[in-house]
Amino acid sequence: MNRMLATLLFFAAALTTAQAQTTWSLSSPNGKVTIAIKQDIITGLYAGQLNTYYKVTVKDSLVLDWSPVGIKTSDQNFITGLTFVNRADSVVNETYTLPTGKRSTYLNKANQATLTFKNANNAQVAFVFRAYDDAAAFRYELLGTGAATVTGEQSGFNIPVGSTGWVQGYITSYEGTYDKGTVGTNLKTGDLGFPSLFQTPHQSWMLLSEAAVYGTYCASRLVALTGVSNVLMIKFPQTTLTGTLPWKTPWRVAVVGSSLAPIVETSVIENLNLPNELTDISWVKSGRAAWSWLSQNTGNLAQQKTYTTFAHQMGWEYNLIDDGFDKTQMPALQQFSADSGVGMELWYRYSDINTQAKEDTAFTKAKGWGVKSLKIDFIENDNQATMQWYEMTAKNLAKYGLMATYHGTTVPRGERRRWPLIMTYEGVKGDEYYGRSYPGVVHNATLPFTRNVIGPMDITPVLFTTTALTNGTPTERTSTDAHELALSVLYESGILHFADKPTSYQASVGLPFLKIVPSAWDDIHYIDGYPGQTAVIARRKGNDWYVAGITALNASTMTLDLSFLKPGSYAVDLYRDSLGTTRTMTRESITLNPATPLSIALNNKGGFVFRVPGSAVSVTIPNGPGRKPGYRHAATGQAFDLLGRPLSDAALDQARRNASQPFVRKPE
Repeated sequence: MNRMLATLLFFAAALTTAQAQTTWSLSSPNGKVTIAIKQDIITGLYAGQLNTYYKVTVKDSLVLDWSPVGIKTSDQNFITGLTFVNRADSVVNETYTLPTGKRSTYLNKANQATLTFKNANNAQVAFVFRAYDDAAAFRYELLGTGAATVTGEQSGFNIPVGSTGWVQGYITSYEGTYDKGTVGTNLKTGDLGFPSLFQTPHQSWMLLSEAAVYGTYCASRLVALTGVSNVLMIKFPQTTLTGTLPWKTPWRVAVVGSSLAPIVETSVIENLNLPNELTDISWVKSGRAAWSWLSQNTGNLAQQKTYTTFAHQMGWEYNLIDDGFDKTQMPALQQFSADSGVGMELWYRYSDINTQAKEDTAFTKAKGWGVKSLKIDFIENDNQATMQWYEMTAKNLAKYGLMATYHGTTVPRGERRRWPLIMTYEGVKGDEYYGRSYPGVVHNATLPFTRNVIGPMDITPVLFTTTALTNGTPTERTSTDAHELALSVLYESGILHFADKPTSYQASVGLPFLKIVPSAWDDIHYIDGYPGQTAVIARRKGNDWYVAGITALNASTMTLDLSFLKPGSYAVDLYRDSLGTTRTMTRESITLNPATPLSIALNNKGGFVFRVPGSAVSVTIPNGPGRKPGYRHAATGQAFDLLGRPLSDAALDQARRNASQPFVRKPE
């Protein structure tokens, strides 16, 4: 009896402690990112309300101060006066592959804490927090059964006053600039679009976005909390959202780091999405594409044959047939494209395929014409109904074996993990704005740290022409030709649509590089840069690294640390600015050694790009009979076989002991 009484008292004490606890903590796998959570009354935010808050630190440096969390439905308040119920911890540790993106193999590794609360009505909600080595994320799980209506979130990001920010005023197409300002002083006001980038007074970096937005929710934007300009709150594009319990909301995400490297290199937006729903993605092919619309309009059958022939000559995989083409001519183009070995992309207006019936009709025809991918334009909304359309369309595209490029669209939120057929999004002020107030090289040097961080970006780069185009007048272009060529590596897009006409490319010294530049990558490495000033990024394809850099500044010499490359001596074709004040480009053969920093002279608003063949880091292990070798990702520690499939540590050790081939280690 005494033992039973003691046991009961122990559990009663434990329950009382759990109910009374008002502070919690969660750290990332490497221990550098910490999320603290508490229930408190913070007068400067919500006076007199006992609410739930979180804050984020990186290496003990504050990046987000106490920020509110909470959600409301039409009949339940999960914001104030909540009672803690329990905490459940779990570990996320998975590996997956995608045919496009910053890398081919993705490691999704995080620690997760699910805090369940109840309100005065005994209705329950779970606040789910994840701590990654490069990010903090949270979402809500509305528990129970039956229909529900969400009327709003009290989800916020409390940015330290004095932080420098790069934010975009919200517009439905996201075709704006990321304007620099100071939090608490002159940061752009009003509704702001995702993503938003900040550098704190402690020199830490943070990029705010969201992930896993499907038809069960809407896409959101940011707006300052009334009277507190440094606290940015989630805002819906509509008054209410309808769904069914249990209901999981999208993730609210802060990508964080003590440098820009974690921002540029992150894959957390994809990691927070649902796994791939397609059992066969062998038909999903990344590639490069010729595109006539900007430079010469879409034209007729003869013009599209010219662009198809050019794509074939370049070794590019696709030709994009844009707005204005007579689709009755598709059967005539079909055979020509097939004989050329060039896949066709075909433009559609959203209003022509915005229902199930319309899509069945259009997709059946497109598939019959041999079309590989669709460009869907003028979507320009991100409410719940539109997100439902995106989900319906992804399923229909999969049914018909078609890929997609979205234009006049919202920005990506990692959906390509679930639907790898989504190749790229516009959601950016791109080259089509030349002649219509293109924002220039400052914009170019900001995008690698903002818009392109969160997913593929169809900016249609590499424009050499400076004379009038059919749909633009690029006399506004102040970049050098080498700057333009560098964008083919600096920017990531599942299908890389090149903006200029064949004659411009054929006349350029950059032609050989355009023939070999990849459109899908195996890894990424941030080298240097600062938003709006410079950007230098390396991307790996197979054993080769491609290095690209641009500047929005005056002429200078840029010195690159290439120590991430495998030691050795490399013969490289360097595409750089010609000497002097000209915007022309030179192809120069150089020899580089990663042990010695490489200095490159850049002209005003200049750039450079080069490929380093065979430069992936590797180590050799003893040879021996038996199994295939494997490798361990140098940055994450995850083990893989040579086909990129995850291995247990024991299996990797066995493979290394018995390997008959060199042991290859992935680059850092």
